[in-house]
Amino acid sequence: MYRIGELSKLLGVSEHTLRYYEKEGLVVPLRNGKNRIYSEEDREWLEFILHMKNTGMALVDIKKYTLMRKDENGDKHAQELMEILVKHRDEVAAQLKIYEENLELMNHKISKYQKLLNEKEKRKLK
Repeated sequence: MYRIGELSKLLGVSEHTLRYYEKEGLVVPLRNGKNRIYSEEDREWLEFILHMKNTGMALVDIKKYTLMRKDENGDKHAQELMEILVKHRDEVAAQLKIYEENLELMNHKISKYQKLLNEKEKRKLK
């Protein structure tokens, strides 16, 4: 069990972020008076949310996924849940390909400048 401050430090997010996720219905911690008490399951779920968010998944898709997952008949949503993840995985893979291509271009340009600087240094030493 975690208090909000403990969990925010553990996850590397602000307490405000955790309150926002609660307000948006992404997580529903237990309450002890006004204190929020997060379970281990809450921590794992929030880690998943943060991973999806960090890979660019839209909040609307995270909410949709959360609602279907919470449904009492959650098993009936297994296909849709998988489709959300497959679609997002494909988007991440496409973005990764773009980053790899851009990284290759940057490395090529850096190499050209490094050669230029090395040649300039050699001329200075002569």
